Amino acid sequence: MIKVINAYDAAKKISDKATLCLTGCTYRLMPEAILAALEERFKKEGKPNDLKLIYPIMVEKSRAGHGGAGSGINHLAHNGMLKRVIGGSFSRKVDEELNQLITSNAVESYNLPMGTIFQWFRTAASGKQGLITDVGIGTYVDPRIEGGKMNDITRDDLSEVVEFKGREYLYYPPLSIDVALISGTYADEKGNITLEQEAFSLGVLYLAMAAKNSGGRVIAQVKRVIKKDTIHPKKVVVPGALVNDIVIYDNDYEDERDPAITGEIREIITTKNFVFSPQTVIARCALNQLKEGQIINLGAGIPMYTISGMARKNDMYRKINFTIEQGPFGGLPEAGGIARNPEAFLDSLEVFDFYEGGGIDTACLSFAQVDSNGNVNVSRFANMMPGGGGFINITHRTKNIIYCGTLTANGLNIEFDDKKLKIVSEGKIKKFVSEVDQITFNGRRAIENGQNILFVTERAVFKLQKEGIVLIEVAPGINPDRDILPHIDFEVKISPRCKSMNIDIFK
Repeated sequence: MIKVINAYDAAKKISDKATLCLTGCTYRLMPEAILAALEERFKKEGKPNDLKLIYPIMVEKSRAGHGGAGSGINHLAHNGMLKRVIGGSFSRKVDEELNQLITSNAVESYNLPMGTIFQWFRTAASGKQGLITDVGIGTYVDPRIEGGKMNDITRDDLSEVVEFKGREYLYYPPLSIDVALISGTYADEKGNITLEQEAFSLGVLYLAMAAKNSGGRVIAQVKRVIKKDTIHPKKVVVPGALVNDIVIYDNDYEDERDPAITGEIREIITTKNFVFSPQTVIARCALNQLKEGQIINLGAGIPMYTISGMARKNDMYRKINFTIEQGPFGGLPEAGGIARNPEAFLDSLEVFDFYEGGGIDTACLSFAQVDSNGNVNVSRFANMMPGGGGFINITHRTKNIIYCGTLTANGLNIEFDDKKLKIVSEGKIKKFVSEVDQITFNGRRAIENGQNILFVTERAVFKLQKEGIVLIEVAPGINPDRDILPHIDFEVKISPRCKSMNIDIFK
C-alpha cells in the first residue's frame, strides 16, 4: 500500500541542494500543499536550502487580472532556499516574490522554451545522454546571444552549440532529478494516479519517470485516496510503482470540476458580442486568413481572448481544429491552456513533438516588439519578464504565422465612420522598433525556413520578406505617410500591390 503523509512530512523528505522538478499551469495541477509546507519548513528550520528548481510553466494561483503572490512557486522564493531556477515562463507581476528574487540577483535564473524543458525531462526519464534540438537557435536561448540567462548572477551556459551534418543544434547535457512534485485527481491505495478532473496532464508521467530513473523521489498531491482495484487501468496516468508518497489536499480554488473543461460533458457554446476596438479589427482580419480544416494554435493576448471569442460565431470553431500546447485538441480554447468541449487530450510532450515537426498550419500569436529583420519580442519588455513559454517551440516550424497587435500602445483609440478608419488618439509606445529588446523569434531564420509571416495591426498588414518588412494592406481612410510610417522606427517598403484591408472587418 502507498504511504499517505501530511504535507510537512513530505517537505522533510526534500534534502538541501536537491534538484526539484514540478509541473502545472497557473493554479491547475499545482502541488500547492507541498510547496506551502516547504516554505513553512524553511522558515522554521532553514531547510531545505540551495535547491535547484526546474519547471515548464509558471505555477501560482494567478487568474486573469490577479497575481499569484504567496502561492505556488513563490513559496520557494526566499534568500538561500533557491540556488537556481530554470523556468519556461514567469509571472507578469514584477513585484511577486520569485521575480523579485531574480531581479535582485539573489538566485541564478534561466528561461528556456516550455517544450524544450518537457523534452529535457524525457531524456532524464529515458536515460539519454542529453537533449539535442535546433529549437532556439538564433533566439535569446542561443548561448551565443543570451543563453536564456535572466540576470547578472547567472553565468553558466546550460547548452552549447553543436554541428551535425552541416546544421547547428543546441545540446543540453543529461538531467538528473532528485524529487518530482506532481498533482492528480485521485490515487488508489496502491498509488495509481488519475487526472479525470484535470484540464491537462502536462508531462506528469515523464516527471515521475525522470525522478524514478534518476534514483529520486516522487511525491504526489491528490484530492482523495480511493480503494485499490477500483480505477480502470486506462484512467491511470502515473502507475503507483513510480510514486513514493501521497499528500491529500482538496484545493477548492480550482475550477476543474467544470466538466466541459475536463471533457466529461459537452455544453452549448453561446456567441459573444464585441465592442468595436483595435483588438476586434485585428482579430477579424486574422480570422479571415484561417481556412476550414486547418490546425490552428492561438497564443496569449488578442488571439486567445478575441479570436477565440469571435470563432464562436456560426460555430466557426467547429470548422477548424484548435490546438493548445498544454494538451487540449479541438473545442474552443480559453486562457490558461484550457479548452471548452475539447475533442481529445494530448500530453504536452506529444503536442510539442507535433508542433516542432511542422504540424500546425497557422499560429496566431501576439507581439510586443518587431524590428526591421522581422525579429519578434514577447519575452522581456519594460519591467516585465514573462519569458517565452511555448512561443519558440510553436514558431519553430509552423508554416504560417500571423502576429496580432496594435501598431502603437498606451493610449491608442480608433473610430470607424463613413467607411473610413480614424485614429482618434495615438499610442505613446511604438511597437515597431529599430531593435527588439529580446529575440524570441528570429525573422531571418524564418525566411530561410520558408515560413510565411504576417503582422496584422488595426490599420495595416505587413509581410516579412527577404528585403524586410513590407506594407501589403492599409485600412480605408488611413494615409501611410501620416498614420503608419512615422510610427515605425525603421524603413518599411510599400508593396506595389498594396491594397485596402477588407472593409467588413471594421463594421
